[in-house]
Amino acid sequence: MLPDQQLFPKSLKPTKKKFKINIFGTKNSKLKKEIKEIIIKVLKDEKSTVTELNIILCDDQFIQKLNKKFLKRNYPTDVLAFNFDNNFLGEIYVSKNQTLKQAKEDKVKYSYRLKYLILHGLFHLLSYSHSEMEKLITNYL
Repeated sequence: MLPDQQLFPKSLKPTKKKFKINIFGTKNSKLKKEIKEIIIKVLKDEKSTVTELNIILCDDQFIQKLNKKFLKRNYPTDVLAFNFDNNFLGEIYVSKNQTLKQAKEDKVKYSYRLKYLILHGLFHLLSYSHSEMEKLITNYL
Protein backbone atom coordinates (compact mmCIF):
# COMPACT_ATOMS: atom_id res chain seq x y z
CA MET A 1 0.00 0.00 0.00
CA LEU A 2 1.30 3.46 -0.87
CA PRO A 3 1.67 6.03 1.93
CA ASP A 4 -1.08 8.28 0.56
CA GLN A 5 -3.62 5.48 0.02
CA GLN A 6 -6.47 5.00 2.45
CA LEU A 7 -6.87 1.70 4.23
CA PHE A 8 -10.63 1.84 3.68
CA PRO A 9 -12.38 3.64 0.85
CA LYS A 10 -14.70 6.39 2.11
CA SER A 11 -17.79 4.25 1.57
CA LEU A 12 -16.41 1.50 3.83
CA LYS A 13 -15.25 3.71 6.68
CA PRO A 14 -17.12 3.03 9.89
CA THR A 15 -19.55 5.83 10.65
CA LYS A 16 -20.11 7.28 14.07
CA LYS A 17 -23.72 7.15 15.23
CA LYS A 18 -25.06 10.66 15.76
CA PHE A 19 -27.59 11.19 18.51
CA LYS A 20 -29.39 14.51 18.81
CA ILE A 21 -30.33 15.17 22.41
CA ASN A 22 -32.18 18.41 23.03
CA ILE A 23 -32.32 19.69 26.61
CA PHE A 24 -34.69 22.52 27.47
CA GLY A 25 -35.17 24.30 30.77
CA THR A 26 -31.60 24.82 31.94
CA LYS A 27 -28.71 26.96 30.80
CA ASN A 28 -26.13 24.97 32.79
CA SER A 29 -23.84 23.74 30.01
CA LYS A 30 -21.87 21.43 32.32
CA LEU A 31 -25.06 19.70 33.45
CA LYS A 32 -26.32 19.43 29.85
CA LYS A 33 -23.03 17.83 28.81
CA GLU A 34 -23.17 15.29 31.67
CA ILE A 35 -26.79 14.39 30.82
CA LYS A 36 -26.01 13.96 27.13
CA GLU A 37 -22.99 11.74 27.88
CA ILE A 38 -25.06 9.42 30.08
CA ILE A 39 -27.89 9.20 27.55
CA ILE A 40 -25.53 8.49 24.66
CA LYS A 41 -23.84 5.74 26.71
CA VAL A 42 -27.23 4.13 27.43
CA LEU A 43 -28.38 4.36 23.81
CA LYS A 44 -25.10 2.87 22.55
CA ASP A 45 -25.22 0.08 25.15
CA GLU A 46 -28.81 -0.65 24.14
CA LYS A 47 -27.77 -0.61 20.47
CA SER A 48 -30.59 1.84 19.92
CA THR A 49 -31.46 2.95 16.41
CA VAL A 50 -33.05 6.22 17.56
CA THR A 51 -31.46 9.49 16.54
CA GLU A 52 -33.28 12.09 18.62
CA LEU A 53 -34.62 12.67 22.14
CA ASN A 54 -36.00 15.74 23.92
CA ILE A 55 -35.60 16.41 27.62
CA ILE A 56 -37.71 19.16 29.10
CA LEU A 57 -37.06 20.45 32.61
CA CYS A 58 -40.20 22.18 33.81
CA ASP A 59 -42.05 23.25 36.95
CA ASP A 60 -44.76 21.44 38.93
CA GLN A 61 -47.52 23.46 37.30
CA PHE A 62 -46.52 22.41 33.78
CA ILE A 63 -46.03 18.73 34.59
CA GLN A 64 -49.38 18.73 36.42
CA LYS A 65 -51.08 20.02 33.25
CA LEU A 66 -49.49 17.19 31.27
CA ASN A 67 -50.56 14.68 33.90
CA LYS A 68 -54.13 15.95 33.80
CA LYS A 69 -54.35 16.10 30.01
CA PHE A 70 -52.74 12.77 29.15
CA LEU A 71 -53.05 10.60 32.27
CA LYS A 72 -56.16 12.06 33.97
CA ARG A 73 -54.14 12.72 37.17
CA ASN A 74 -54.50 16.21 38.60
CA TYR A 75 -51.22 16.43 40.50
CA PRO A 76 -47.55 16.91 39.70
CA THR A 77 -45.21 13.95 39.33
CA ASP A 78 -41.44 13.90 39.12
CA VAL A 79 -41.06 12.54 35.59
CA LEU A 80 -43.19 11.77 32.54
CA ALA A 81 -42.02 10.08 29.34
CA PHE A 82 -43.82 10.02 26.00
CA ASN A 83 -42.76 7.72 23.13
CA PHE A 84 -42.81 8.96 19.55
CA ASP A 85 -41.42 6.70 16.81
CA ASN A 86 -38.43 4.65 15.75
CA ASN A 87 -36.09 7.58 14.97
CA PHE A 88 -37.41 10.11 17.47
CA LEU A 89 -37.49 8.21 20.75
CA GLY A 90 -39.66 10.72 22.55
CA GLU A 91 -39.76 13.34 25.26
CA ILE A 92 -38.89 13.17 28.93
CA TYR A 93 -40.40 15.83 31.20
CA VAL A 94 -38.85 16.32 34.63
CA SER A 95 -40.23 18.60 37.32
CA LYS A 96 -37.43 20.75 38.71
CA ASN A 97 -39.54 21.33 41.85
CA GLN A 98 -39.93 17.60 42.51
CA THR A 99 -36.26 17.00 41.70
CA LEU A 100 -35.16 19.56 44.28
CA LYS A 101 -37.60 18.23 46.89
CA GLN A 102 -36.44 14.62 46.40
CA ALA A 103 -32.75 15.62 46.37
CA LYS A 104 -33.21 17.29 49.77
CA GLU A 105 -35.17 14.31 51.16
CA ASP A 106 -32.56 11.81 49.92
CA LYS A 107 -29.64 14.09 50.87
CA VAL A 108 -28.14 13.93 47.39
CA LYS A 109 -27.08 16.61 44.94
CA TYR A 110 -29.75 18.13 42.68
CA SER A 111 -27.75 17.10 39.58
CA TYR A 112 -27.59 13.47 40.76
CA ARG A 113 -31.37 13.32 41.34
CA LEU A 114 -32.05 15.01 38.02
CA LYS A 115 -29.91 12.48 36.13
CA TYR A 116 -31.62 9.68 38.06
CA LEU A 117 -35.07 10.90 36.98
CA ILE A 118 -33.97 11.40 33.37
CA LEU A 119 -32.62 7.84 33.27
CA HIS A 120 -35.89 6.62 34.81
CA GLY A 121 -37.78 8.27 31.95
CA LEU A 122 -35.31 7.00 29.37
CA PHE A 123 -35.63 3.40 30.52
CA HIS A 124 -39.42 3.75 30.32
CA LEU A 125 -39.03 4.87 26.71
CA LEU A 126 -36.82 1.83 26.12
CA SER A 127 -39.63 -0.40 27.50
CA TYR A 128 -38.06 -1.40 30.82
CA SER A 129 -40.23 -2.09 33.85
CA HIS A 130 -39.68 -0.47 37.25
CA SER A 131 -38.29 -3.71 38.65
CA GLU A 132 -35.64 -3.84 35.90
CA MET A 133 -34.61 -0.22 35.85
CA GLU A 134 -33.29 0.40 39.38
CA LYS A 135 -30.14 -1.67 38.81
CA LEU A 136 -29.69 -0.18 35.34
CA ILE A 137 -29.95 3.38 36.61
CA THR A 138 -27.37 2.86 39.35
CA ASN A 139 -24.98 1.37 36.77
CA TYR A 140 -24.98 4.67 34.87
CA LEU A 141 -24.74 7.07 37.83
